[in-house]
Order: sequence, then C-alpha cells, then structure tokens
Amino acid sequence: MSKKELQMPPVDRREALSLLAGFVSGILIFGFSDVAVGQRGIIRRTRRRVRRRVRRRIRRRVTFRIVAGRWIWVAPVALAVGWEIVLDNNRVVVVKETKFVERSGTKVEVAVVQGTDGKTEELEIVRENTAENSKCLQGSVLPDDDKTTPAVEKEEEVDD
Repeated sequence: MSKKELQMPPVDRREALSLLAGFVSGILIFGFSDVAVGQRGIIRRTRRRVRRRVRRRIRRRVTFRIVAGRWIWVAPVALAVGWEIVLDNNRVVVVKETKFVERSGTKVEVAVVQGTDGKTEELEIVRENTAENSKCLQGSVLPDDDKTTPAVEKEEEVDD
C-alpha cells in the first residue's frame, strides 16, 4: 500500500458539523436514558434517612432456675406491666400483670404474659438483678398515641 492509499480523505465543513451533531445527539440521547437517569435518582424516588423520636418498649432478657422441681424465671427487680421479656428460646412476651398466688402452701410471684400469638401464660418469677437481665435490648415500637406503657424514647434514623 502506498502512502496515498493510507491517508484519510479530506473532511469538509458540512461533514465535520454533521459528525459533531451526531456525536452530541448520541450523548444526549443515551446519556440521559431511563436507566442512566434512574441510577442518578432523578426519575426514581430516593429514600431519605430522617432522625425522628421513637418510643420503644423496654425489653430485657430473663433466665431460669430450677428450684424444688419447678422452673422459676429470674426477672429484673424493676419488672413492670408493659415490658417485653425475652425467654431462653428467644421468644418475646409482653408482661400483662404481676400478682402473688399460693402454690404448695407458699406465696410465689407470677407474671401473666402474652405471646405474639395472643396466648397468655403464667410464669413464676423471682426478682433479682443479674448481669444478663440488666442489659437493655431494643424493644418493639409503640404507637404514638400510647403514653401509658413504660418505654425508652430516643432519636433514631428511619426511612421517610
């Protein structure tokens, strides 16, 4: 091949402008397509993280002891109605009532609890602070109109 055959043909002004216009229109068309715009968050609505005050139930873990052949749950001293307690199999129940009942001739304290399935049961408890039941766990969110249930209130980031 000779040098003349390898040279590019000359480009006049009309061809140069049409090439430039095609290049710019290609960038505009494909640069702002739905996919590209969606990735930049212009078309799709982006979720914002907002700090908001949230009220959560007080949740503590309880352990058990076997005393005289009966299971007795070791609950925190400050246990109150409305608290959530986590039993040994990670089952969460809400305390509905605490009362003293007589069993086998002795008075024992019983916590009436309700599980997520709605069933209520009675757990014999003894109030004692331990390292395990003193740790605060993250409880479930309370509705805004519930002001009577004991709760922990703090600011959290939530999706808006």
